[in-house]
Amino acid sequence: MRLLPLLPLVAALALSPAGPHSGSARAQDGAEAQVLTAPGLALPGSFTGTIPMASGPGAEWHLDLWPDQVFHLRQDYPDQSAADIGRWHADPARRAIVLRGGREAPVFLEVRGNGDLRLMTPGGESIESDLPYTLAAGPLDPAAVSLPMTGMFRYMADAATFSVCLTGRSYPVAMEGAYIEAERAYLAIEDRDPGEAVLAVLEGTLAMRPAMEGPDRTHLVIDRFSRFAPGDTCDRARADAALTDTYWRLLEIGGDEIAPMEGSREPYLILHSPDGDTTSAFNATVGCNMMRGGYERGAGDALSFGQAAMTMMACPPPLDTSERALTEALGQVARLQITATTLELFDETGTRVLMAEAVYLP
Repeated sequence: MRLLPLLPLVAALALSPAGPHSGSARAQDGAEAQVLTAPGLALPGSFTGTIPMASGPGAEWHLDLWPDQVFHLRQDYPDQSAADIGRWHADPARRAIVLRGGREAPVFLEVRGNGDLRLMTPGGESIESDLPYTLAAGPLDPAAVSLPMTGMFRYMADAATFSVCLTGRSYPVAMEGAYIEAERAYLAIEDRDPGEAVLAVLEGTLAMRPAMEGPDRTHLVIDRFSRFAPGDTCDRARADAALTDTYWRLLEIGGDEIAPMEGSREPYLILHSPDGDTTSAFNATVGCNMMRGGYERGAGDALSFGQAAMTMMACPPPLDTSERALTEALGQVARLQITATTLELFDETGTRVLMAEAVYLP
């Protein structure tokens, strides 16, 4: 990598040999002294400021950067908060850093001469404006970030750890929130070796908690546990599956697990991409009748399903019950969430009514 001009040799040394799995508890929580990194930033550090919005008050940004090229970002809007985690890298040609996390588009930030950061356009161009698009540099003061995550969950000797797929960072799991649900599900996994790491899908918060010994450190607090995916790895889970034109194998309907019956089709859901001016269509089945109808994708994570036509075969139990449950669940859907290869559909109250996993067919 070509370094920015006029930086001392220590800047080049600061990026080696750190990698996605390096860093002690001290490095992760910022207890170590700052070092000057190759982009000209004193890290670890926190960068904060109010970023203007097209309308209304600005958004409060809190960006935490570590020398091993991990970042955490929290954005507080007037009516909601958002978060992202991932890895950053230097872009010497732009005198910038680039954040790549769980979102589709990267974030470009220009490195100013005083060590502050200034937001750039989504294409990596400077924003020509007198408005304050700057994040002021300061000592590391980690913000709590809450978001959907996938990672490798390991339980041994009455303690659990979670290694985040997007960053490779490993954290102790706090025994609060939905921890006990995750522990019980882990212990119920069949043919699991003691202490084996298993891919988990969950919603969690990375926040400071007291450590077993020494200073406080970042823990994972499980806010909502979704599922384990034995046999899957982070390599497959790093990118979110697409909502449309993906074969979604149904796992749960209305809180009840669902599995294929011998001699029946596998339960699945497919949302087809819009074709010209035609209505967006979906196909679904629990293994008996075939269902086809329309769906509407709204702003953000909004999703709703319309009335569906269905073949009229008589379904034996328990397929008849599952079929009624699927029809009811689809009629209740208000929003979606995709975490890696897991699709979750929720009603207006935030209750999960359907869960599925992406299956990539040859």
